[in-house]
Amino acid sequence: MAILTPLEQELRLIDTTLRDGEQTAGVVFARQEKMRIASLLDEIGVPAAEIGSPALGEHEQETIRAVVGLDLRLTPTAFCRAQVSEIEAAAACGVPSVVVSISTSDVHIERRFGESRAWVLDQAGAACRRARELGLQFTVSAEDASRTDLGFLSEYYNLGVSEGAERVRYCDTLGVDHAFGIFQRVRDLKKAISVPLELHMHDDFGMATANVMSGLRAGADGVAVSIGGLGERTGNASLEEVAMALKYLYGRDLGMDTTRFREAAEYVADSSSRAIPVWKTIVGTNVFAHESGIHVDGVLKNPANYEVFSPEEVGLERQLVVGKHSGSHTIYYKFKEFGIELSPEESAEILALAREMAVDLKRALFDKELMYIYRDLQKAKSRRQ
Repeated sequence: MAILTPLEQELRLIDTTLRDGEQTAGVVFARQEKMRIASLLDEIGVPAAEIGSPALGEHEQETIRAVVGLDLRLTPTAFCRAQVSEIEAAAACGVPSVVVSISTSDVHIERRFGESRAWVLDQAGAACRRARELGLQFTVSAEDASRTDLGFLSEYYNLGVSEGAERVRYCDTLGVDHAFGIFQRVRDLKKAISVPLELHMHDDFGMATANVMSGLRAGADGVAVSIGGLGERTGNASLEEVAMALKYLYGRDLGMDTTRFREAAEYVADSSSRAIPVWKTIVGTNVFAHESGIHVDGVLKNPANYEVFSPEEVGLERQLVVGKHSGSHTIYYKFKEFGIELSPEESAEILALAREMAVDLKRALFDKELMYIYRDLQKAKSRRQ
């Protein structure tokens, strides 16, 4: 059930774990890992993926060829700067699609390139024409679009469209957009261009997914995501957050196998030597961990009281955690899992001792520790008798 009015436009997700995700400082994927991640994305049902940047050299190009050789259902795409040589290298790798990217903000044009807006248009135009000549589908991407003059951004996008771009991409490279601002900018841009607009949002201020949802509400037609939000600096909007938010907030099911989300997140985390935080939205182990007595009581009566969707839907399990904030219902049902039926008096006794131990240890208790408490109480009871 959607909380907000469902979206009606066609939507496309393109995953960038293998490109922007690998640009995370210190992250390198081996070829076999890239092939496995691409296969996982395909099995989940992601329609497109950026699989690498040919500019990184022959080893990267060989890896791109290996992923293309998997003959997956998803569309493999190479990421290229607006340079003819990179477009040609991508074509030689066998990809059917490329992203043509260049910075469009005056900050980058003047301070990074030392050039003019006209130069940017010339570079982009030449790269687009070469992509068209080589029979490649292509997306025209504006790096630092969030700091770009809207008039020039429209001019840049329309140049790409005139050269044959199938879609354009808006990149919040520094993560400085906010939900109200991106809504208005997307609204204005959609009036100025005739092809789908794709979002690529960064999370520097913790608003990547919120900005995506706002941009989609304003009429954007697609979004670049990554597994677990992996990406430059603080990362991108994550695949699992966007997919589940679309499904449960906007009433838009993209038809993906969401039960594989935790599996995919674990594989990417292992491959990138980055642990999944227990509090990570959607796929963190604490998403369905309940300790508070009020919450546990509510979940046991009906999971919908404190869970928007079931843990199985994203490949997780529900956990009833015993700690300082637990209640007697938690103790009773926890021991029921162990095959032990407690009386109300026993539940209260165990709860008091469990809370005391949790405070001393500064954590929740393990199942074995609960059983130790139970056995000690049973022994004490026997001695009294």
